[in-house]
Amino acid sequence: MENRDYVFEDFEMLDDTSLGVLLSECPYRLLTLALKATPQPLRQRMLGLLTGDKKQLLLKDLETLRLDELGAERESVMLEINQSKRQILKVARGLLDGGKILLPG
Repeated sequence: MENRDYVFEDFEMLDDTSLGVLLSECPYRLLTLALKATPQPLRQRMLGLLTGDKKQLLLKDLETLRLDELGAERESVMLEINQSKRQILKVARGLLDGGKILLPG
């Protein structure tokens, strides 16, 4: 977001309001894939900010998508996960540039 290269895990820096706005702007499919490979503390925080159907669908899909059981498909799914994270970073950049989310400091 500013002038440095951010990674998905940098969303830990956002306050709950900004993170909630970001999550609400992200398509369900992107979130599902990205959260599957997100460290547990950040995943739990993000899930805690979601409500309703979006949260229930995400929880169900996170439970059924088992990376360790994919075998040969694992590499292509990991590529898709990384693309999803990059797309969410683009959404965050647009929200930051538009003043809809704020970085601390």
